[in-house]
Amino acid sequence: MKIPHAIPADLGLLTESDFARIGEVVSESLKAAHERLAAARDARQRALLPAPANNMGGKSEDAPARLVLEDGQIVEVPARRGWGGDTAFVDWVNYTSHESAYYHRSPGMEFFNGSPVTDDEVIARVSVACLKIFGFGITAERPTGANFYKRSFVLGEGCGMVCYGGQRSTVLVMLSGAGCAAAAPGWEKRLYDWLVFHRHHAKITRIDLAHDDFTGERYSVDKADADFDAGLYCNGGRMPDCEKRGNWKRPNGKGRTFYVGHRSNGKFARIYEKGRELGDKSSEWNRVEAELKSIGRTIPFEALLEAGCYLAACYPAFAWISERQERIVTEQKKAEVTYESGCAWLKKQVGAWINALLQIEGSPEAVIAKIIRDEIPSRLKVPSYLFGGDWLHDRKREYPPLDTAIAAW
Repeated sequence: MKIPHAIPADLGLLTESDFARIGEVVSESLKAAHERLAAARDARQRALLPAPANNMGGKSEDAPARLVLEDGQIVEVPARRGWGGDTAFVDWVNYTSHESAYYHRSPGMEFFNGSPVTDDEVIARVSVACLKIFGFGITAERPTGANFYKRSFVLGEGCGMVCYGGQRSTVLVMLSGAGCAAAAPGWEKRLYDWLVFHRHHAKITRIDLAHDDFTGERYSVDKADADFDAGLYCNGGRMPDCEKRGNWKRPNGKGRTFYVGHRSNGKFARIYEKGRELGDKSSEWNRVEAELKSIGRTIPFEALLEAGCYLAACYPAFAWISERQERIVTEQKKAEVTYESGCAWLKKQVGAWINALLQIEGSPEAVIAKIIRDEIPSRLKVPSYLFGGDWLHDRKREYPPLDTAIAAW
């Protein structure tokens, strides 16, 4: 192609604003394409899932666990029952991914461009990703590594942990029960989207699924004990072991727990008196919980969105689980129980002293002014992403002068 030596004066040239607008159009087009691709993927996955038996969330026919071949090993994919809704919630999740999952821009995520140079840059990008997904990022580095990783970091305000270094360039993110409660609403879907986008580099290594019965009418530790004797904790193979903790002979209000299986295995169940564990000796609040690990089984990403389906399929004893999501109620109830038990403790331990202070000071206001502290007990705080911290990726990082760095190298 012949290039003219001069451009005619009447030929319009693209300005910086024109280039900026072109960039916006291209970006919007790519985003729309990603959304269409995600919608098509979701539609395909829904088409592959069994439909619920009815609109009331009734149980469908039991389906055996599927066996698949992964890295030359036969592993189990937990069976699913066709529930129409969800009453369970995720109470813990661990997932790993290759560090390259944080190198490039993901749909809906404002990651950095290009590849990181240092380990600290990788961690900064992990912090940004966690902030986008959960509502909180990394706040500090721990003094030692963990889970066979060289370095470990605090996620949020005690909401979990991030591990990195030495494990084939992978990153482990651990979101604890407190972190699941504190995360911004909708985090399950955002994490699901992130995992699906990076499905070739990411997998869930542990997930805890739970259901709360606040009245104990539907399920309790005693019912779990009876179901175990009836063989309802056997999925067609060998009967698992069980263990009882607490005063089962003479219940004293401190709470009892019924365990099924072993934590070292891929599936482990806990049924315990949650309200009494928190200090309310008369509470009938029972929690049903199953801990699934990627030991001899593949944990589908869909477990994040359909916790009830997967919890119900863990054991025949859990087939009764119904359709209502109660995660928010759980945290409110926890605060209520903690408040009541705290008041009872306060009355028993210092009630007499407060009465004496009232006689001396002359008024409740004077007593309160004398003994009050400007803080709230940590047990009474409902965890929330709204109480943010100082995120690691926002901190200014100091780099040595170029000549010093070259000399050191």
